[in-house]
Amino acid sequence: MIPAGHLPADDETAAGLFGLSVSRYRANKTWEQFPTTVKPLQRQGAKARIYDLAQLTVVARNAKATKEAAKKGEVAFQEEIPLISRDPQILVAGAAVPTLKDDVELQAGDLLDRDEAYAAIPEANRPAFSTWLRMIAPPSGGAKTEGPEPTQILSGNNRLWSYGAILDWNSKRTPVHATGHGYHRPKGTKETKPRAHVVARTEETRRLLAENPGLTNEDLAARLEVSVRTAEKYRAAAEEL
Repeated sequence: MIPAGHLPADDETAAGLFGLSVSRYRANKTWEQFPTTVKPLQRQGAKARIYDLAQLTVVARNAKATKEAAKKGEVAFQEEIPLISRDPQILVAGAAVPTLKDDVELQAGDLLDRDEAYAAIPEANRPAFSTWLRMIAPPSGGAKTEGPEPTQILSGNNRLWSYGAILDWNSKRTPVHATGHGYHRPKGTKETKPRAHVVARTEETRRLLAENPGLTNEDLAARLEVSVRTAEKYRAAAEEL
């Protein structure tokens, strides 16, 4: 997560700050030479590297000053690297589907990647993760994506959504919840009969539990491609059958 008020710096931006080509930056693994106070902003497991632009700008200036001072046999003055007050790691490590940590409080200007944006959708309206991936897949033929439009696109088509954009998109769409509650139903509908796919998911849960009673809610969530909380609801429903 890129905290509100901070700008992201991907490999292309970082390479430019250090006067390197992207290929040379990657070959040198320049990021391994960053001070320990400079932490990556991307979630664990993400392919793209993202750092804070303000931090890298200072790191690059300090590196240049050190190199020039060394030529003169001098010690260079080092600028203080600005700190990031909020923890960018907002997801539960190892969760079956992207899940926010309990103590996370997002701000409208926070920039989120694909997994973080999914976890930030209010649970009452959150689709299955596989559905979310389909919804945000880049459209073809001029069609418009079902999901929210990215707030910013970095090199390598690394798309980011602001938390505010996620909330705005969610407030304007027909709720699509993984359990089927409100699934494509017009506002004001009095329909209470469970949808067919909800019944099917419940039956699938019952079958999985019959085959392996030891399955945890995390196991069920992974197999059903839903959140752990939703898996708990399916388990409760299945156990009543």
